[in-house]
Amino acid sequence: MEENEMKKKIFSVISVGMFVAMAVTFTGCSSKRGTADVTPFVDDYDPNKTYDIEFFGWGDASEQAIYKSAIKNFELLYKNIHVNYQATDAGSYMTALTGKINTLPDVFYLPDTEFLQWADSGRLMNLLDAECQLEQKLSNVWDNAVNEYYYNPETFTLGKSDGAGMFALPKDQGPYTLGYNVAVMQRQITNNGLKDDADVNALLSGEPVTWDIFRSALKKLKVGMPTGDYPMTCYEMEAAVYSNNANFFDDTASLSKLSSPEFVAAIQFIADLCSDGIIPTSGGALAAGESDDTAMQTGHSLLTFVGPWDFANIWKNSTLNVDIIPVPYGPGADGEYGTADDGKSTTFIGSMGYCIPTQTKNRGTSGAALRLAKYLTFNEDAQRTFYSKGQCVPNLKSMADEYINDTEDVLTSEGHTDPEHRNIFIDIVDGFADEKDKIGGKTRALYYTYNSNWRTNLEAIINNSGLWKGSVTAKSVLDEYNSTFQKELDAMNKTLKRK
Repeated sequence: MEENEMKKKIFSVISVGMFVAMAVTFTGCSSKRGTADVTPFVDDYDPNKTYDIEFFGWGDASEQAIYKSAIKNFELLYKNIHVNYQATDAGSYMTALTGKINTLPDVFYLPDTEFLQWADSGRLMNLLDAECQLEQKLSNVWDNAVNEYYYNPETFTLGKSDGAGMFALPKDQGPYTLGYNVAVMQRQITNNGLKDDADVNALLSGEPVTWDIFRSALKKLKVGMPTGDYPMTCYEMEAAVYSNNANFFDDTASLSKLSSPEFVAAIQFIADLCSDGIIPTSGGALAAGESDDTAMQTGHSLLTFVGPWDFANIWKNSTLNVDIIPVPYGPGADGEYGTADDGKSTTFIGSMGYCIPTQTKNRGTSGAALRLAKYLTFNEDAQRTFYSKGQCVPNLKSMADEYINDTEDVLTSEGHTDPEHRNIFIDIVDGFADEKDKIGGKTRALYYTYNSNWRTNLEAIINNSGLWKGSVTAKSVLDEYNSTFQKELDAMNKTLKRK
């Protein structure tokens, strides 16, 4: 996913995560709003015809090499389809894509945070066929990924429902959890005599811990770290909010939840990490001026948030061993653990889709484009290429055990043994299957909204409030801002739900 370029540095102390900077409102589309067409996909593919299609994505050199390899294998299966693959860096991708708005590529990436606006614009094809063949294939893809790319333009609702079309195929699921440099962590454990410490052992067990245990363990591990180094450089807002049974707004993204006790406590938890000296109060960069990822890898911080895509770079260093742990969970609205409203370890899941524009109807390339998108989404060999190169976890539920236990020796043959607890990535994407499930994930809040202004403004208010330096409380900041936030939601939803 090459998301390390997009994460963290956007928001000091609280990192808003992936793609926020990419929230670009494309121009020239205001007249197109609400014109999404849910007519079933009509296949125009002719095996006797030659097709030249364009596929546009993003990625550094490593990701581009991975996709070139997958496309080469696709072209061996479909000798009459030739793919012109182009890519740009993640930071400039949405600007480049919107620059192609009148001549969109046959297949292109779309972040889930952009999906609502693009699906509503009428520029994306509904990929569901009348015979439900695509839906049958989708039954083997993670439910959360599938559900994300349905949209009903009549009711302006996201998710699978009667009358909804599916306007993208899920490229991947991006579980985002805490990773640590094993050697550096062991150094701190040894230097501080923490081998038998209950809190530290719980932290690294692969099982979720409470916020209290998390803070206690990191305060102990912090002892003896060089000046300018910290246990963490930032904490993801969604990971705190979701793990305390909180949310930014209600299920319709219409009613603010900022002043709810569970949301306030989640933001205060991050402020407490600052007061503990676990996170620098200035946020982001450490004394060495490194990125959050580099700081963890070089030992200037103990923990940082990582996704499967980060391992494409981690694995380049043969001496580096990185493992992952679940995010900690809060006590819920009542502030007491052991009660019915306790949170669960819940981080956010990023995702992207493969989209086919409505323009392909006129070009006669829809069928060829869909075959490429389906190959990249469903083909097992393509998925093995992706997960073995540190691109993503498998898209297919049937490949979960293969990935976790390396039953096909795919990872071993590549020389990859970390992360040891990669089952956590799968635990996150498969959601909460039952009441006993302790680890899960949820879609990012920006996915549910028509623009990102609310998020940008919320971050600015919190960052500039003095909360990280302990001069104000989360409750005072959020209570004061709540009415303004509600007005922003009202204005945004009036724009979308305009009929």
